[in-house]
Amino acid sequence: MTDWKALAAARCPDIPTDAVARIAPSLEALERAFTPLAAQLRPEDESAVILTNLRERTGDLGK
Repeated sequence: MTDWKALAAARCPDIPTDAVARIAPSLEALERAFTPLAAQLRPEDESAVILTNLRERTGDLGK
């Protein structure tokens, strides 16, 4: 299981430790719930998600 507190400290040390302590149990519960479900997925079950930047696509780059 992921050590969410250590990950938060390593990736973004500016996050207050009390905030990490509040959210870590929820992240752990989500990981416990979704890990078995993800293990059941077959490659043909997963949808391909393509994220596009609408600004780039429309030419609006914030000018």
